[in-house]
Amino acid sequence: MSTFDEILQWFETLPASFAFLLALPFVIAFVSLLKDAVGRRSGKAGRGGGEKGRPGGHGELKILL
Repeated sequence: MSTFDEILQWFETLPASFAFLLALPFVIAFVSLLKDAVGRRSGKAGRGGGEKGRPGGHGELKILL
């Protein structure tokens, strides 16, 4: 049995509310990294076409604004 399997078995034994609170920082970190990656990709694509002064043209997620 690998260490990962042991951790998963331990995680399954935790009460649901505590498991949620324990996993929440990892979910937030993943979403933050995903937003940063999307922002960098969008920012690189929009730098040359005169979008510098336009609001939302710096790789921001326009749907969330």
